[in-house]
Amino acid sequence: MPRSDLFATLTDVARSQLSRIELRFIDAGGHPRALAFSVPSGSSESSAIHDRISFSARLEHAIGGTIVRATIENRGDDAIRLTAAIFEVETGFAASAPARFFKHGYQSWSSSGGYDVSASQTHPRDAANFITRVNHQSETTRPHEFPEAQTSELFTIVESSVATERVLAGFIGARTSLSTLTVSSPEKIIARAILDDANLAAGAHRELDPLFVAASDESAARLAARWADATGRWMNARVGAPFQRGWCSWYHYFHAITEDALRANLKSLEAMRSEFPLDVIQLDDGFQSALGDWDTTNAKFPGGLKKIVGEIRAAGFKAGIWTAPFLAARDSRVMIDHPDWFIMHAETNEPIRAGHNPNWTSSDDKFAYALDPSNPAFRAHVRHLFTKLTRDFGFSYLKLDFLYAAAAPGRRHDPNLTRGETLRQGLEAIRAGAGEDAFILGCGCPIGQAVGIVDGMRIGPDVSPFWGKTASGAGDPSTVYALDAIIARSFMHRRLWLNDPDCLMLRARKTRLTADERAALAATIVASGGMLLISDDMSLLDAEAAKLFRQVAQIAEEIDSNASREPVLALDLMTTGDVRGLISESGDGDAITMILNRGDSPARVQTSDLKPDAGEIAALDLALDEKIGIFDTIDLPPHSARILRIKR
Repeated sequence: MPRSDLFATLTDVARSQLSRIELRFIDAGGHPRALAFSVPSGSSESSAIHDRISFSARLEHAIGGTIVRATIENRGDDAIRLTAAIFEVETGFAASAPARFFKHGYQSWSSSGGYDVSASQTHPRDAANFITRVNHQSETTRPHEFPEAQTSELFTIVESSVATERVLAGFIGARTSLSTLTVSSPEKIIARAILDDANLAAGAHRELDPLFVAASDESAARLAARWADATGRWMNARVGAPFQRGWCSWYHYFHAITEDALRANLKSLEAMRSEFPLDVIQLDDGFQSALGDWDTTNAKFPGGLKKIVGEIRAAGFKAGIWTAPFLAARDSRVMIDHPDWFIMHAETNEPIRAGHNPNWTSSDDKFAYALDPSNPAFRAHVRHLFTKLTRDFGFSYLKLDFLYAAAAPGRRHDPNLTRGETLRQGLEAIRAGAGEDAFILGCGCPIGQAVGIVDGMRIGPDVSPFWGKTASGAGDPSTVYALDAIIARSFMHRRLWLNDPDCLMLRARKTRLTADERAALAATIVASGGMLLISDDMSLLDAEAAKLFRQVAQIAEEIDSNASREPVLALDLMTTGDVRGLISESGDGDAITMILNRGDSPARVQTSDLKPDAGEIAALDLALDEKIGIFDTIDLPPHSARILRIKR
């Protein structure tokens, strides 16, 4: 639907309302200033002017809520620096009422879920190191009035235990800035566009990303899907790519992947095409000559990338490759030859550290540094690079990882751009180089800036060949946290892009996942309707694994085919319990549901709680490959899941 049609349906103003708007900026003399105005109930336009700086807002009532479109104009003679635009939303809830809010994560790997609204001002990341915070927060240091514990990224939902309605506030655009929403008390949501001290020249103006506010008695998951639908339409989301099935090297070989290992799996996949009907073979991290140099290979890949692509395509598959285009290590050609292409620390004038991995570099410095897409020379480089990878080498599937690096704080080449604009310009350069036909998968990416550019997006942290944390207790990736994220962000599928729930691991050997845990991973991935990639040494897979793959692929494609009409939704988006689930409803009232027990104890679920008007419910046990009947209750062992078919 064209953008203009998004606002075709007028509705009454919701019970929640925008009450106040404020612009914070730094004037030509270096003094912090604030320009604010109240928004009278029922008004359609408000504005304020101070020292020839104009800040105005237009309210449009559509899609069941209010859309706020704000504009800043500098009518003065000197440039100013824009700090933030702040929008206060009254929820209509009592300040004393118990309430919860949906805390949406910053980027692909960041967690999302329901939290109590409370006065607590602490969060585990408050004391974390810089790289952890640059990974998972739009600001490495939150302003004191917007504490991390109460702050969500891009959108939020607030629900009160004494009200039937929920209130959503969220930015439905992300072209111009990163954005947050803070819920320190149930009666108010503070939405904020982060403008990063970007310059606004004399005579210039800036339109901010639209803010959407709605109150509804819909479920939180369906309300979130309405936000995603509006965002996708506003930003022209790429949602038309076909269902993706493939093989990825990462979760068996990790950095140890070699040309010989890749070739052996390619031959197996070619021979086993009927058992494992796949389309894409994707080479992941471990091939590159250095982090930042993506068109040359290390000693493990003596044939080079063009030869590998030729073999993949000759076998009848699409060729895919992993890159981290906005990171580079000190031993890369990029960093040695172009030290001016990096985001710099404002005080030390050193490049910003945005990652750390000893496997990425042979130098003593194990850090990865953030490249700066606001620099036109770097954008030209990255555009040329992806033209080479696609048109010269023949890759048609591009996995772009660690994309948050382009939005790291620091001094940029172009002071007129926000960090959100910088990231988006970098992604636009990649799309321009790769062409419209390439399938681009984002990963480690701030969610909003990629809409309309990528075809797929990782929506959770890495899966792993183990269920929970490692014995060290470190915050390593683990399968259970990936499952939480798949459920929490299921509503984005076919509205913002194709969801990538990460890879399915089928092997029963060389893994610490039990049969129930592997089946739980399979059930959650397929119930999301998202992309389906496996990541095993194919020599470890037998006929039973092939049968399971074909079975889950059939279910996943069925759910995906319906997702454009009906979103895949969490059964309870705000839950914190061990029993969680997904539901995909068809137009005739039937549904496919997944129930997950992520906990360490058995659980029992009443089927009447899943769909009150349901007729018969049949469950499929993927671990045992058997239907387990039609019944009123479902018993779930620890770390297990069931796929249910519900007939009206």
